[in-house]
Amino acid sequence: MPGEEEHVKGAEAVQRVKRWLEGTMRVSQSYTNTDGAWARKLTLRWPYGNENPFSYDLGGMMRGGEWDGQMFCAEVKWRRNASDQGTAYKSFLAKCYVALTQEYMLGDHYMWISWAPFRANDWDQLTGPELIREAVLAESLRVFGIDDPQAAAESIKDELLDDLSKRLWVVVMSEKQEKLVPLDDWRGVVANFYNSQGRSSW
Repeated sequence: MPGEEEHVKGAEAVQRVKRWLEGTMRVSQSYTNTDGAWARKLTLRWPYGNENPFSYDLGGMMRGGEWDGQMFCAEVKWRRNASDQGTAYKSFLAKCYVALTQEYMLGDHYMWISWAPFRANDWDQLTGPELIREAVLAESLRVFGIDDPQAAAESIKDELLDDLSKRLWVVVMSEKQEKLVPLDDWRGVVANFYNSQGRSSW
């Protein structure tokens, strides 16, 4: 069945992203939305419109540098071309806005991770406040419970748009890039050094 096939590919893509993130050594731990208690932690609800749930595919904690100890959540899309990503990405932005209003525990960083670029003509604007505003307005019934565009626009908080813009990542993967991480024996050296400094274990 095509639907089942896509679901399996999507689950495999999430696992591949998990391995790659951890392989960079900048992520100390990550969990998928099928990992026991993390399914609940990665799930939120729209404020209005029957308060239907939505969830992120992946979440975890970052390590080292300016992001040390910060949390992230990610949406992973297995696509070979732009496909439906433009529409799905706008929905993702609206969800991230909702998460930010709820001071979501994994919301230090919001990542969109795919194997194909999309909206190439406005690529430089994908994390900008204006596109986030557009996305929130498109979901105004579920975000604010408001159908009127003017009233919905007045409900949007500009400071949240700016804040979310700084937290967004758009990452395009490739099969070769997945392999471009430190080798296992190198990771062992870094892990030993890290542990010798009295930091959290690997």
